[in-house]
Amino acid sequence: MSEYLSPNLGLNERVLTVSQLNAQVKKLLSNNFPLVVVEGEISGLHHHRSSGHYYFNLKDERALLRCVMFASNASRLPFRPEDGLKVLVRAEISLYERDGRYQAVIQHMEPHGEGELRLAMERLRAKLQSMGWFEENLKKPLPTYPKRIVIVSSPKGAATRDVFVNIWRRYPPVELSLQPTAVQGQMAVSEICRALARLNELEVHPDLAILTRGGGSLEDLSAFNSEQVATAIFESKVPIVSAVGHDVDFTIADFVADLRAPTPSTAAELVTPDGKDLGIRFDDFALNLEKKVRDVVSRNKTIVVHVQRRLRDPKRDLVNNQQKLNERKRTLKRTMTQSLAQSETRLTQLQRSLNQAKPGVKLQHYRAKLHNAHSRAVQLTVTQNKEYRSRFTRSLEKLVQLEGQVRERADTQLSNLQRSFMQARPETRFKHLQTQIVSTQSRLRFRVDEIIHNLEKRVVSVRKNLDAVSPLAVLNRGYAVVSKPKKGTYFGEITKSIEDLAPSENVEIHLADGTARSKIESVEKRDHGEISKPSADQSS
Repeated sequence: MSEYLSPNLGLNERVLTVSQLNAQVKKLLSNNFPLVVVEGEISGLHHHRSSGHYYFNLKDERALLRCVMFASNASRLPFRPEDGLKVLVRAEISLYERDGRYQAVIQHMEPHGEGELRLAMERLRAKLQSMGWFEENLKKPLPTYPKRIVIVSSPKGAATRDVFVNIWRRYPPVELSLQPTAVQGQMAVSEICRALARLNELEVHPDLAILTRGGGSLEDLSAFNSEQVATAIFESKVPIVSAVGHDVDFTIADFVADLRAPTPSTAAELVTPDGKDLGIRFDDFALNLEKKVRDVVSRNKTIVVHVQRRLRDPKRDLVNNQQKLNERKRTLKRTMTQSLAQSETRLTQLQRSLNQAKPGVKLQHYRAKLHNAHSRAVQLTVTQNKEYRSRFTRSLEKLVQLEGQVRERADTQLSNLQRSFMQARPETRFKHLQTQIVSTQSRLRFRVDEIIHNLEKRVVSVRKNLDAVSPLAVLNRGYAVVSKPKKGTYFGEITKSIEDLAPSENVEIHLADGTARSKIESVEKRDHGEISKPSADQSS
C-alpha cells in the first residue's frame, strides 16, 4: 500500500495498486462466500486436454457466472459435462487477480432436472445396447396387410385420435382396438407394462401394436425411458411400433421397439397400406384376370373344335385293333413253335457231346493228381515236423548250455567276490556286490524265461501249421486211408488203385479215431460216372 496521499483529489485515504485491490476483493469474497451451491445450465464448455481442467459458464435467464473445475475434482465426475446440461455445483467464490474477474471454483457437480434425466437415459441406453437389445436381427417383421392393430395409449390423448383417424382413412378393413394406459406420471410405467402384458395374453393375437403419445419435455417422456417399459417391449411376442413425441424426441422405447415412427400420424402410414393405391391395384388385377380368363376360354374353344374334327368312330379303331391282335397271336405261336424245336435239337446235340466226352475218365485223372498231391503234402509235413523238432531240440540244448555258462560265470563271480570279501571284510562292499548278484540273477531269470516263452510260441505256431497240413485233419473230415499190412509201419503200404487189391486179401482201413481190419471179398472196377448211377435192383 502506498503512503502517498492525494490532497488534490480531496481524499485522505491511502492509494491502492490494482493488484492490492484485487487481492483484498479476493480475500473479501473468500471470507463471505466460502462454499455456495449454485444451479444453472452449462454453456461455453472447454476441456483442457493437457491439464484436464474444465472451463465453462453457468447461466440462467438473466445472468452468467464464470466457472473452473480443476482436474483433481473433474476426475471424480460420474458423467461427462456438455453444453445445455442443467447442473447443481458446490463451489468457492474467488477472484482471478490477473484479469480482475470473479469466478466459481467448482469442487462438486451433479446433473439436475432434465440433465439428470438425460444422463440416466444415456446410461440405460448404453446398458441395453451392450446387451444387444437394439440389434436389427432381433426386430420382429411387420405384416404388409395387417388385420388387427392395437393402440396402446391414453384414450384422451390427441395422438390416439390421430392414429385412429389416419388408419381408418388409409386402410378401412383393419380391426382397431385400444389398450388404455397412462402415458405420463407416477403410474405410467406400471400401467404401460400391464397393457403390453395384456396385449400378449389375448386369445387372438393382434398383428402389431402401436405405443404412442404426443410430444413433451424429457420429464414428460420419462416413462418411455424406463428399463421396465423397455423390458416389456423386448419380451413382447407381438411386434411393437414406437411413436412417442415428435421428430426430435428419442426415447429408449424407440430403440427397443421393432419400428420407430417419428410421429403418431407417421406410425399410421408406416403400418398400413394406402387404400386408394390398393383399389387401383385391385382394379388392374381384375382387368388382367378377366383378360386372361377370356384368352383361356378362347384357346379351349379352339382346342375343342380341333379335337372334334379329328375324333373318329371308336368302333372302327376297335375292329382294326382286334385284327392286329389276332395277327400277333398267330405270329407269337409260330415263333414259339420254332424256338421250341431249335431248343430240342440243341439239347440232343449237347447230350451226344456229353456222352462222347466221358467225364468219368477226366474225374479219375483228377483224383490221381489229388492223391499224389496229398502224398507229397504228407511227406512234406513229416519232413518239416522233423526239422522243427530238430530246431527246437537244438534251441533247448543251446538254452541249457547258455544257462550253464551263465550259472558257471555267476558262481565264479560269486566265488571271487566271496574270496575278496574274506580277504578284505568290508561290509559296505559286500552289500553292494550282493545287490549286484541279486540283480544279475533276476535279469538272467527274466531273459531265460523270455527265451523259453518265445520258443514255446514258435512250437505252438509250428504245431498249428502241422495240424493244418496233416493227413489226420483230412481223416477228421470223414475220409479213410486203405493200406496193406506191413510190419514196422503204422499205415503199411497205402493202396492207391483198385488194381493193387485182390480178393481174400487182408487190408487195413484207417479212420480218424482208429483202424479197422477187413478182408476183401471181391474187386470191381468202375468209372466215376457209373458209380453215381443206381443199379437195376436198386432202382426197382
